[in-house]
Amino acid sequence: MSINSSRLPLRAKLGYGAAELGITAVEILLQVYLLKFYNVVVGLDEIYTGLALAIAIVWDAVSDPLMGALSDRTRSRFGRRRVYLIPGAFALAFAFFLIYNPPAVDSQLYKFLYLLFTYLMVNTAMTVLGVPHMALGGDMTYDRDERTEVYGARLLFGTFGLLLGTVLPIIILSGLGEENPQNVERSRNLASLYLAIPIVATALLSFWSTAGYERQRDYSDDEKLDPASFFRSLGSVIVNPYFFPLFIAFLIASVGRALNAAIALYYYEYRLDLPESEVGLKVLLPFFGFIILSIPLWVWISKFYGKKWPAFVGVFGLGLMTCVTYPFFPAGDTTGPLIAAFIGGILGGALILLDSLVADMVDYDELKTGENREGLYFGAWRMGTKLARAVGILVTAMALGVIDFDQDSIQQSAEAIFGLGVLFGPIVGGFFIVGALVFTLMPLTDARHKRIQSLLQRKRDAKQG
Repeated sequence: MSINSSRLPLRAKLGYGAAELGITAVEILLQVYLLKFYNVVVGLDEIYTGLALAIAIVWDAVSDPLMGALSDRTRSRFGRRRVYLIPGAFALAFAFFLIYNPPAVDSQLYKFLYLLFTYLMVNTAMTVLGVPHMALGGDMTYDRDERTEVYGARLLFGTFGLLLGTVLPIIILSGLGEENPQNVERSRNLASLYLAIPIVATALLSFWSTAGYERQRDYSDDEKLDPASFFRSLGSVIVNPYFFPLFIAFLIASVGRALNAAIALYYYEYRLDLPESEVGLKVLLPFFGFIILSIPLWVWISKFYGKKWPAFVGVFGLGLMTCVTYPFFPAGDTTGPLIAAFIGGILGGALILLDSLVADMVDYDELKTGENREGLYFGAWRMGTKLARAVGILVTAMALGVIDFDQDSIQQSAEAIFGLGVLFGPIVGGFFIVGALVFTLMPLTDARHKRIQSLLQRKRDAKQG
């Protein structure tokens, strides 16, 4: 069946999005829990923890566009993207179990090397699964509004993954009894084991549901991937006049998102004096729930007002709200954080529009070059995410030292408590605001993209005729 002959069935859209549940559940358990797990529970110094995570993430960032270019050139009876979903899922499930089950040793060097090695494994497996899956969404349809729906399904299941990755450790911890370091460690051990099932199951569902809806393209022998052609292609992607400002804006905002995720448990436990289980159920769970509820709203808005300015309003508003609320919440009260979760969740749903915009950028690139390079574009996009995460984790690790956070003490100094409020509020929010302002320089408007698609369709029709 041709992907252009009719609209995609709901089964294909939802099935495509399903794999994001397992991917995002892993990502949230890494972004929110891993730094604190190795720093406080395993006992690895925060500088060494941050360094190991940053090194592994930089490798992950480099490997993303490589994987994207490889998937662009893959030829198999299972498609050029789908073929990677199942092996990537099995590898991710295994590596994720290893990272949350470290051996009991006292050596700081051994702990550092174990974290570095297992995180490299996790990130490599995540790349093999995640990059082809993200690019697959752009391959399934040419229609700009339908693309928003496809990536809306991806964000929907990604939000379910956020819920699962957030709540599962809390549920396990509650069942173990007292919230102490031993039970916290055990809850992470078990969560990494239980998540193997949804990681593999959702990838299998995406593989099955998208059969027949992936655009194919054969490459000639002179288009094989080599270092010189790869870097030329990657450079041409980055300097795409439509993609470049979007990429930089996303990079800046993603540093704020990485910092937010890394510092969240520190902020709620030591600044607001809230236990982890209460934070998960009364703050994080509602936040992700509100994101889910907001997705149809942003899809509907984009059909009438395009994607650029609604996305700007969402990211800028999220940054402004973060700056003016989190430093002032009183300790022991979840009312303020719950209200912030409602507002932030609604605004955070606008992120669906950014992924959809990347697929739109590929149309301009195809019009200019005649090549279809979703994999390379989404690989570069994920590369930006990983580089930003590395910066965010390093900033968090260094900031914890600057504010004199004591990993061995339950009671923190007034300076450390104040510093956590500033980090989680104005610093995080500032990155969102600057990213949103840079995003306004992105020149691809709704009208321009419709013109690009019209010219591209003529070019395809002429080639077929």
